[in-house]
Amino acid sequence: MHCWTVPTVSEVELLRMTTTSAGARPADGRLRCELVAGHQGSHIGFATAARDGDQWWWLRWDERSGEVGEMIQIDPCDSVLPQGRYADDCVLPLGHPGPHSFDVPCAPVIGRRHPVRLRPGRKTRWHSRRNPD
Repeated sequence: MHCWTVPTVSEVELLRMTTTSAGARPADGRLRCELVAGHQGSHIGFATAARDGDQWWWLRWDERSGEVGEMIQIDPCDSVLPQGRYADDCVLPLGHPGPHSFDVPCAPVIGRRHPVRLRPGRKTRWHSRRNPD
């Protein structure tokens, strides 16, 4: 399961941080930690994509410090799980601790969207996680 810890950043602070750092608006959906439950170190949640989805921005925070956190740019993980004609891309940041997103069972958040980078020369598409219920 995913960690799902929520940062202590307000919507106004997140909008300011995202606009200042990435030059883009925050992604739809509530920001939560997307790493595996029980992970070590800081929490990290996808905040926005800029430059037509080619630049991914994440909010990194430590709930023990009580600080809002920092906006950082990290490319997406390049791991892919081939599945016949289709593939599942990992939608976590490059160098993330723990398993890839496609290896973590979860009850996805409705409406959460991640830009998914396709093979070179193809446009970015959005991957939407939907709750199966």
